[in-house]
Amino acid sequence: MKKAIILFALLLAFSALTHQVQAQPKKNVIVETEYYDGIEELKYPQVKHAGTPKLTRMINKDFKTYIEKAASVRKENIEAGKKYNYDPDYQTDFEVKYNTDRRLSILMSSYIFTGGAHGSTVVESYNYDLKEKKRVYLTDILQTPSQLKKVQHYVFTYAKARPEIFYPDLKKEDIHLNENTAFFFTDEGIALVFQQYDIAPYVSGNQVIKIPKKIYS
Repeated sequence: MKKAIILFALLLAFSALTHQVQAQPKKNVIVETEYYDGIEELKYPQVKHAGTPKLTRMINKDFKTYIEKAASVRKENIEAGKKYNYDPDYQTDFEVKYNTDRRLSILMSSYIFTGGAHGSTVVESYNYDLKEKKRVYLTDILQTPSQLKKVQHYVFTYAKARPEIFYPDLKKEDIHLNENTAFFFTDEGIALVFQQYDIAPYVSGNQVIKIPKKIYS
């Protein structure tokens, strides 16, 4: 009888432990590569297991909206190339920059060539707090004028110390931080991603500057 009771208790404990393990949320989101209408130049991500089916659908819809707009721009550029006699190019790509601690950061980039000396690349960030079930913008993190000024000063100081990379005559007011500023999560805070020509010449590319959390907390 005692053996039966002990065995039953062990089975209950194992069942509870198994249920507890299964109930834990997945640490990382699965990110897969898709191609719009099978076009290799139109690459975009789709996610699985982002916490809830509703949140997963929301995130995937964001990227589908992005790639649909990109497809429209690509089509217009092809038509313009025929009209103005240049070899058009338009490509999208993405990079998963952070995918842990229930936070997800994916950078989308679009490269376009419309004739001339070179093409240009625009970067857009998609950041999500999976606990809060929402997309996060820079102004959700830097919520006060004081926080924005501290980060602006940090970027300015960082750039002035590297005149070979950034504009040597860069002014602090040239550094614009707002809802649309691209960024991604890091273990130590965030990293800002600036567009070409924002604070550095074209040859320097899209500059990434890591901001420790202590700067704005």
